[in-house]
Amino acid sequence: MHLTDEERRILDGAFGEPQRIALSVLVKLGNAYDADRMVEIASAHIVGSSYQIAGEAGIEIYGRLVEQGARVKVRTTSDPGSIDFARWREFKTPADYADRQIKIAELLGRMGVIPTWTCTPYTTFNVPRFGEDLGWSESSAVVFANSVIGARTNRLAAYVDVCAALVGRVPRFGLHLPECRRGEVLFELAPDLSESFEDHFFPVLGFFVGQRTGDRIPVITGVRHATFDQLKAFGAAAAASGSVALYHMVGITPEARTLEEAFGARLPAERIAVGRREIVLTMEQMSRGERGAVDVVGVGCPHASIDQMRRYATLLRGKRIHSGIELWICANTVVEDMARKMGYVEAIEQSGAKLMVGTCHNDCPLGAWGFRRLVTDSGKFAYYTPTTVGTECIFASTEACIEAALTGRVERL
Repeated sequence: MHLTDEERRILDGAFGEPQRIALSVLVKLGNAYDADRMVEIASAHIVGSSYQIAGEAGIEIYGRLVEQGARVKVRTTSDPGSIDFARWREFKTPADYADRQIKIAELLGRMGVIPTWTCTPYTTFNVPRFGEDLGWSESSAVVFANSVIGARTNRLAAYVDVCAALVGRVPRFGLHLPECRRGEVLFELAPDLSESFEDHFFPVLGFFVGQRTGDRIPVITGVRHATFDQLKAFGAAAAASGSVALYHMVGITPEARTLEEAFGARLPAERIAVGRREIVLTMEQMSRGERGAVDVVGVGCPHASIDQMRRYATLLRGKRIHSGIELWICANTVVEDMARKMGYVEAIEQSGAKLMVGTCHNDCPLGAWGFRRLVTDSGKFAYYTPTTVGTECIFASTEACIEAALTGRVERL
């Protein structure tokens, strides 16, 4: 792999030990994938900001980096932490656990990481441009940046993302190369499904696509319209049930203005028809449990936008959450602040629902609650909840989720 004079100086230690180690890791990664050179990145996003992911090893690593004067070289944002920093006591988080997450926050702050604590950094302080190279981790953020924005990043592992942030570079391979961004698998929606594609079908379709695609690049035809939040939900589900880091939705995403553009004039390696039967069967698969009484309802995964906050407020205004039921809405601090100013939070909190800010159900220790059944409108939650929270999980539309919180039961999807 070709290295510039500056990169060779970094490896010689001219810019400090943290940078030398970081670049040496990236060079080994690049060599493993036959990268020809490094590319400079516009920003980084790190997933090891969570204590659940970083653990004590992360605290030790970050502590050593800080002691040696490490600072990130490019704009770098943090993924959700393992606590709501303002409300961790309300969520029954053990004090010693909260202390460890706060320690990680302090160390990352000293390294210059922007404390966004969100899986949607593209909405707050870290908005990429089309064609920019990035060094991001967090599966749902990576797939959104690649697919909806048209930026370029591989799905980096924890600590590799930190290395990228410290030197402002990543090896040039995979999704940084135009030829590696072409579609491979075609998903064709049936006409009747295409004509009436409902909001909650987006995470379901994403879940189905992820399962059938693996780490290949899917191309979807037949979706006529899609909002910011629907594309976010689709990508997050596809990245969870599979390893999708880039998808093309013909006529909607920027690198798929036509089917020919999405595939780069190549033929699909596989064509998969998607009708209502596939949607129904996938929804059933996403619900690992029976309908009936619920304990907790979780929405806002990936973190809720201001449009979603308005939607929740509208559905909850003047109503009351059923006794003994928890409704938690996950968001970042910027959206929370704006939603307060617009009156949405008041309506949400008056109903008895709670905001869970800067974290989510999958990142927090929730054993003290004794939950048995969770209802969610998130394909990502539906995939991870049985293992991360240890509960049964029912997938349902947003409206059905709110209804479950109000009645204490889930009866419809």
